Amino acid sequence: MNPASPKYRKNVAAVIMDAGGNVLVGKKKQSSRFIHFPQGGVKKKETFEEALWREIREETGLSIEGLKIVARLAGLSYDYRRKNRKREKWAGQEQTYYLIRCEGTCPAVSEPVSSEFGVLEWVPAHTLTPELFVSFKRPVVAEVLKAFFPTDMKDRDAHILSLNALNRYRFTADSCLSDFSPTDRAFYAGGKDEALSQMADLQTRICTAQQKLVNKKVLVLLFDADSYQAKRRTNCLRRVSAVFDPLITRVEKPLDMATITQGGQFLLPALGQCLPADAETLIVSESAYSMFATLSDTQLDNIATYEQLMVDDNVTVLKFFLHVTAEQRAKVADDYAAYLQAAQTVLQATATPVPWHIIPAEKKWYRDYVIASIVAQTLENHAANA
Repeated sequence: MNPASPKYRKNVAAVIMDAGGNVLVGKKKQSSRFIHFPQGGVKKKETFEEALWREIREETGLSIEGLKIVARLAGLSYDYRRKNRKREKWAGQEQTYYLIRCEGTCPAVSEPVSSEFGVLEWVPAHTLTPELFVSFKRPVVAEVLKAFFPTDMKDRDAHILSLNALNRYRFTADSCLSDFSPTDRAFYAGGKDEALSQMADLQTRICTAQQKLVNKKVLVLLFDADSYQAKRRTNCLRRVSAVFDPLITRVEKPLDMATITQGGQFLLPALGQCLPADAETLIVSESAYSMFATLSDTQLDNIATYEQLMVDDNVTVLKFFLHVTAEQRAKVADDYAAYLQAAQTVLQATATPVPWHIIPAEKKWYRDYVIASIVAQTLENHAANA
């Protein structure tokens, strides 16, 4: 893939799938050799999703009311051909692909209202191959089809669930930490440079959702179960907090754990120096979890009880475990297996009532991208139901 640069146009593409597993594609005209997904450039002051819905309306005529985003794959890019009329301004496009589900089987589409397509048709997803697309887009299409419709897919619905960050990285009381890879990069095909534009878009989405959530309290907890890595937590805290609205977001300094314990019991609040206020987001990187190596069963129960109190108080709690590799761990301590086991004990004991999200932390930029993506989706879901 090509590196992102100002010469690469930001672009969104829609892979729209119906209830029967058919995908909507278009052609310039009936006799055209190649098919295309609906796609288009992102305008100034427009979020990626705003551009997506606009392009779908313009190019397919589908009602967006029955459409739902179920997965994203970002960081894909390709160069234009030399004869492309946009070449003087853009070298190519940096794309974000969206897998979108719609109700019903092969919903009717209106006559194309855009010059991009003269023909629209539904085709079975399993019949799509890169060769059906124009040659300079094939490497990108190959990655998209591999991610959204792998050849070894047995259960389509289960696979689609796994493509959602909220589901893929969710850790419940029945989960096992060893099943989560610290090197996973399922939602991004590019690198660090390409991720910058995505983080700017996520910042817009998060700030907009925060402003809609009147009287909603949010607690974001970052935890890596590794007292040796205070610098890593601090860097993550700084990067993640930068995508929130600073007027309604507070970042707490690391806690002195000795000051919140008394007689082996945690003094309230155990997860922060105070609860978030109405319409406020509180972000902390130190908590009672930081004492994971010495926590007793009673203390773990106390933490779970305190979380339940927050949930009952209408606080949205988002808990992120920063999952490191054996090599990262070896830089500061030995015995990776013991580290995982101790973390498993704490995560499992405190996965109810609020589940954890296990964040691959090998690459800092991907770690931050996934955390911001989960926050954005969670807050937008709350805003939509408010």
